Amino acid sequence: MNPSFLFDIICTAVWIGLAIHYARKGMLAAVVQIGGNLLSLIGGHQLAAWGSGALFDRFFAGSFRERIAANLSAGGAVDLNVIAQRYAGFLPESFRQQVVEACQRALDGLLTDNAVVIADTIVQDVIRPLLTPVFSVVLFFLCFAALRMLISLLVTVLGLVNHLPVVGTVNRTLGVLTGAAAGLADVFLLLCVVWALVIITGGNLPWLNDAALGTSVWYQLFNLVNPFVS
Repeated sequence: MNPSFLFDIICTAVWIGLAIHYARKGMLAAVVQIGGNLLSLIGGHQLAAWGSGALFDRFFAGSFRERIAANLSAGGAVDLNVIAQRYAGFLPESFRQQVVEACQRALDGLLTDNAVVIADTIVQDVIRPLLTPVFSVVLFFLCFAALRMLISLLVTVLGLVNHLPVVGTVNRTLGVLTGAAAGLADVFLLLCVVWALVIITGGNLPWLNDAALGTSVWYQLFNLVNPFVS
């Protein structure tokens, strides 16, 4: 079976199942779930966009710079392709090559042979662009999970409204529509996980890469709003 078609079936089934699940909780719980999902997605994206670069600069850039500068000062040669393979070999080769070529052009334009300056250029133009997407994915899911945990507690409490006469009936009825919307946000999270796996595996799995999922309706929609691609 075509991977894209199978992927669409799975995503659609998950969406329907989630819509039913949220509909049973009622409109109030579903509305809070939608708002919570959006808040979690936005919060996770903002933290990932800001935190990935800050995390690299604060804890990793210095050690990379010192090691590369020491190697250059000792007369050693630095192979950009080797560096890219060592620290981000799991990323697609085409992406690594683009980063390496951009850094090589920057090095060619330097008017100095200072080891520290060259090392800093390599760190900022090769290692940083390769590692920050990985940090971004990790931070996104950590933040999303923390915010979703808080929202889930509130949703559980609001689900008790269904037990009230009249109000509970209306709440359950309107929950069908809001449940469908809340389910979409969870499917979006599933697509984020799939994209992260594609990146981590370097697209080497025959059924989990851009080519295999390229004709999937769900995957195409996700790529239009992919939070990890600026």
